[in-house]
Parts: sequence; structure tokens; C-alpha cells
Amino acid sequence: MKHQLDLPTDYEPRVFVVDDDESVSASIAELIGSMGFRATTYTSAEEFLSDTDNRICGCVIADLRLMGCNAIEMLRKMKAAGYEIPLIILSAFVDVTTTVSAMSEGALTVLEKPYAEQELWDQVIAAILQDSEQRFARRWLLEYHEKEQRLTEGETEVMRMLLKGLSNKTISHQLDLSARTVVMRRKAILNKLEVDNVIDLAKLITKAQIIEQHLTTDNVVSEIKCQLQE
Repeated sequence: MKHQLDLPTDYEPRVFVVDDDESVSASIAELIGSMGFRATTYTSAEEFLSDTDNRICGCVIADLRLMGCNAIEMLRKMKAAGYEIPLIILSAFVDVTTTVSAMSEGALTVLEKPYAEQELWDQVIAAILQDSEQRFARRWLLEYHEKEQRLTEGETEVMRMLLKGLSNKTISHQLDLSARTVVMRRKAILNKLEVDNVIDLAKLITKAQIIEQHLTTDNVVSEIKCQLQE
């Protein structure tokens, strides 16, 4: 199954199972193993949080009513610590309030015990694909903003006008620049952003905007900009 997902070669997901019932953890780990993924089990949220950091990838499966810190409280701590990995919550006591609370905190889904193996299987695949795609998007966006930062203030101004469809002549007139200066700035913009023409530039900017809109709910864009300032 793992090889059928066409995941990036440098993406090595793991499934982290957090359940104080070791028989349940063992059963889930066996299922995960049959899917071709590695599984690591923990008996408490505290053990999981102390043994991992926010760089882990793949997904987390946690029982709602863990001893000590429950799964929703664990999710809040994960968010505060910068974890970006999807979380699937399992519970024998699912109701509307619990589901809404878990999903509003960022859980991928809440599954009711007992669940069909196929249902858990499908959610694990969905979580890993989401994690992989979002990590790729974050990395792409970071690389894009690094390129964007190479632009001078003057080049950025010319780029905005090019994206409005204005000609070199019109830009030259509106900015009171020589035609040669506009041409040189246009060339610099294309070189620094590594595109061949203005149409490809417009496609690049549009892609960046779409990814930013998609990631904004996770405060990823502000995190990326903070990384660039460090």
C-alpha cells in the first residue's frame, strides 16, 4: 500500500499510536504494519509528547479517554509545541459535542469504537497523504518566498504592474523610469523567480496565493515568514 501512494522519496511517515489499552495498540500497530508503514505505540499522551518532537511526520492515532491528559488536551499541547502531524481520535463514547470539540481543535476525524478496519485504514491513508501534501506545500512556499525576497523594492513595484498586464512603455511612463530600466528590472524579476516569461510569472504568483490561502488556517504562512527573518 505504501508504495502505491506515490509519496516523495524523502518522506518517511510513521504512525504513532497512543492508547492505554495495549491490546488495542498492538492490534492497530499490526494493521499499520500490513499497510507497509512503521508504527510506534505509547500508553499515554505524556509518554508520546516526551518521546517525540514537532518534526515527526505521518499521523497520530489516539484514544480520546487516555489516562491523564486526554486526546483533545494532547492535541492542544501538540499545536502549542508546533506539531503539524494529523491526528485521528478513537473513542467508544462519540457524541456531537466531543466530535465538534475535537475537529475544531484540528483533529482530522473522530472514529467510534468498534470501528471497521477498512474505515481506520482509509483514514490513515487520508492522514498520511494530507501530511505529505502539506509538508510539500510548506517547503514549496518557503522556497518561493526566499526567491521573492531577492527582489529589490523597485523590481517588486515593476512586478506588480506587469501582473496587471501593463506594457513596458506604460510602466516606464507611470513610474517615470527609462525604458531600459524597466526592461532590466523585468529581466531581473524573471531571473530571480526562475521563470521564462510574464505568463509563467503570473502562474507562479497565483500558485503561491492559492497555497497561502490553503495553509493560512494553520498559521503556516506567518511561520514561514518568521523563518525567513531569522
